[in-house]
Amino acid sequence: MNKLNTILAAVGALLMLTVTSANSIEIKAGVSANGLAAYANAKEQMKGNTRVTNEEAVLAASFASVFAEVSSDAAMGLGIGVSYAPEVVDLEKETRTIQNTSGDAANDSGDQIIDGKIQDLLSVYLTLPVGDTGAYAKAGYIQATLITAENLATGSKYEDVDMTGMQIGGGYEGELGDMAFWRAEGTYQMWEDLSASGSEGGRVASSSLQKNKITAEVGSITGTLSVGMKF
Repeated sequence: MNKLNTILAAVGALLMLTVTSANSIEIKAGVSANGLAAYANAKEQMKGNTRVTNEEAVLAASFASVFAEVSSDAAMGLGIGVSYAPEVVDLEKETRTIQNTSGDAANDSGDQIIDGKIQDLLSVYLTLPVGDTGAYAKAGYIQATLITAENLATGSKYEDVDMTGMQIGGGYEGELGDMAFWRAEGTYQMWEDLSASGSEGGRVASSSLQKNKITAEVGSITGTLSVGMKF
């Protein structure tokens, strides 16, 4: 629902900009190749246990995305755009052996196998050119979905997590003939802290003392090369 609301808001803004400045608009659409580097500092607390496990991770990934934009000369070249990437990164599988985390010997010893992926990366953003230099500044809202795929000795399952945040950055755009263009861009993503709760045997536990919990601080940078058409 959050993604649908974001898309509808972006489409509405694009239409408004188009209608209010129809004589001076430019529409652009294209594809992008992205390289991402991310850092995460995660903490996990097992059910019935006050001990907290801390993990730090750095990952790199490449992914493709598509985008569409509308800009207006009447608004100093200000543009609004939407980009989307269906698949972003498969997280590295991690295995850890645990012993007696909750005092229930029936199900709390064994391997904890953590896996997952990030997908459906959606960005709604503004661009503002820096004069006629070809350079531009960019800022916007981002969201994605963290899909969990764990196999835990405790029998718990972690819920999928909606990731949201903001991004800032800039880039340079050059022409490829009369109707085509290329771009080189760099952005920094500031994600809100993540939180995921586990379940007991497939059911979310009713007490915070009876469920696993993971929290994480995440930041990322993305380099992007794009080609597109303008109309």
